[in-house]
Amino acid sequence: MTEGKRVALKYCGGCNPEFDRVEYYRRIKVVAGDSIEWVTLDDPGLEAVLLIMGCPTACPERTFAVADMNVVSIRDNTGAPEDIVKKLLKERKK
Repeated sequence: MTEGKRVALKYCGGCNPEFDRVEYYRRIKVVAGDSIEWVTLDDPGLEAVLLIMGCPTACPERTFAVADMNVVSIRDNTGAPEDIVKKLLKERKK
């Protein structure tokens, strides 16, 4: 069992994707290795959320809010997966 930071994944609705969101997540997941345990949004031990949007409109950013946790939102696949993982592992300042 993984002992990494507990992170949930949330995709946008996918109405107008400009890149393969699932493939991009797979790349992030490989880089994260055991440093991240992927859980659901309902998980009581959730520590961070990765929002993967399919386009610059980023509809879920308007309504998605999780208090007291790190939320990383991606609108395209130009960022290096290593940088995304670093952002997810970063501690949120209170």
